[in-house]
Amino acid sequence: MKKTLALILALMMLLSLVACGSGGSSSASGSASGSASGSASGSSSSAGSDYSVPTDDSYNSMTADQLYEQAKKEDTTIVVYCTTSKLSKVAEKFMEEYPDLKVEVNDLDAGESITKLVTEVDSGNVLCDVVQDSDSLGDIAFNYYGKYLEAYFPTDICSHINPDMMTYGMPYYSSVSYWFYNTEAFPNAAPVNNWWDIIDTDSSGKQVYDLYMKEPGSESTYLALFSNFIAHPEQLEQAYKDKYGKDLEYTYADDLGFGTKNAGYEYLYRLSQLKVTFISDGDEIVQAVANSTADHPVLGLASAGKITNRDDNKWPIAWVTDLAPYVSTLNTSYVYTVPKSNSPAGSRLFIRYMMGGDNGSGDGYTTIMKEGSWSVRDDYTNDKNPFGIDGTNTINSDLQAVYNTYLDSSDFWTYWHDKSPNK
Repeated sequence: MKKTLALILALMMLLSLVACGSGGSSSASGSASGSASGSASGSSSSAGSDYSVPTDDSYNSMTADQLYEQAKKEDTTIVVYCTTSKLSKVAEKFMEEYPDLKVEVNDLDAGESITKLVTEVDSGNVLCDVVQDSDSLGDIAFNYYGKYLEAYFPTDICSHINPDMMTYGMPYYSSVSYWFYNTEAFPNAAPVNNWWDIIDTDSSGKQVYDLYMKEPGSESTYLALFSNFIAHPEQLEQAYKDKYGKDLEYTYADDLGFGTKNAGYEYLYRLSQLKVTFISDGDEIVQAVANSTADHPVLGLASAGKITNRDDNKWPIAWVTDLAPYVSTLNTSYVYTVPKSNSPAGSRLFIRYMMGGDNGSGDGYTTIMKEGSWSVRDDYTNDKNPFGIDGTNTINSDLQAVYNTYLDSSDFWTYWHDKSPNK
């Protein structure tokens, strides 16, 4: 099974990292990552007090001016591997402010930056200085710190970030996977306010909503969300009782030998047995929502940033922002430094700039912000959003639990969806 292969590969990587050590950097211990944003109740993290992120403390308290002076004495070309093309615009503005430095931005697919970096470090030819990537499933946090990556925690900027968000690294910004609904079909409010509403069926067994999403077994943000449900099932179980007034009835067979019945698996099972349309493009998902009617309602799960189609294409779409037990997990993008970088001060100066500088409102931050992306800093608010990060009704992902669970989640989904009469 793919799960077995993945576990073997993960074990090999872990043994490799244990042998490599942390490269002499100090470590910053993280706090529990399950606390809530907004009205949702958080879950405790299983990360444990022994989990720490390597960081070089000698740079964390340096000012931008101090970093710039040191950067001019290093390799003055800063190489960035990232997953957002907007960093090219950030780099242009950075070089205007710091003319003695040059930034080369490489826009790569998610995960590709890590693959390139590992090849460089293992061959002894390190080109990369800064990595920006998401880590929805914890693969970076639990496999690549030490030999390949470390975190830069600038003291002044970190004082404006919730410590819970820094458990697994330096957060850059966050996005959310929201359910979208059609505002013409439902002009007064979203038609659902509970996760169990989404997969509801009528008295004849017909599902109430046509559902559109990316394939959950391979989409990392979906796997992270469902893995959080599975890791902390009591909240989903309570949401069921709140909706139906009775305890959850478990209907899936334990064919995979996972043992104790779990509300997260029950939800995933019921979803797997419904008619779901899988589309890899988020714009097409929300287009299906826009084309739906009250007689044939559609709900689509997509990145919050797809809301821009509302204005760009005049589509009647909106986020479902109130779901019990919570809307979603925060999909956080992280930024990393490289221990063997030839531009240690320059790379950190660029990260400071990316994070908005001293007060968060610098061009480095404002350039990448759009509706559907949220600042992690409490001294900067993205005014394109109707509410701040505390109003998203999300939780910080329990990344340790997700890392321990997502392979089982994926296998469970694949097994039962393959048996679905609606496949």
